Amino acid sequence: MELTIKNNSQFKQGYLYAIRLLAASKKSEREVSKRLEEKGYSKETINQVLNELISQKILSDQKLVGETIQNAIHAKRYGRRRIFMELKKRGIPSPEIEKALEDYPKTLERETAFGLARDRWIKLEKVEYQKRKKRLYDFLLNRGFDFELAREIVNQMRSDINENI
Repeated sequence: MELTIKNNSQFKQGYLYAIRLLAASKKSEREVSKRLEEKGYSKETINQVLNELISQKILSDQKLVGETIQNAIHAKRYGRRRIFMELKKRGIPSPEIEKALEDYPKTLERETAFGLARDRWIKLEKVEYQKRKKRLYDFLLNRGFDFELAREIVNQMRSDINENI
């Protein structure tokens, strides 16, 4: 009898801790599980807490993926690779991420990359031409755009410059 009360008490404490975590910032199931484990909760208690949060629709990896992708596309203006890596780091399985990224149109990614590149190219106008190209290319790669797209945009910037000369 005392064991069930202890478990029930542990569940309540773990549940409240998880709620506080989620109130502070969005987290994946893996992140919440890891934090509960670090606090010393048993696997059984962690599973109970996670199941309860999921059943109440407080915790949802799918919702987290969707919101993260939307934020990365519109606010942070990241490319597919960066979004993928950030979600992977948060413990989301690769197939789930790839499925969600199918909704990120290639044309929108290209437009975003080109807009960022144009702004960066202008900021780097006092830099030597070769360094300017290299910095722009590296900038696009760091934002998560793929190699071919970055190279294509850098070449396009170069041809735009040659036309204006």
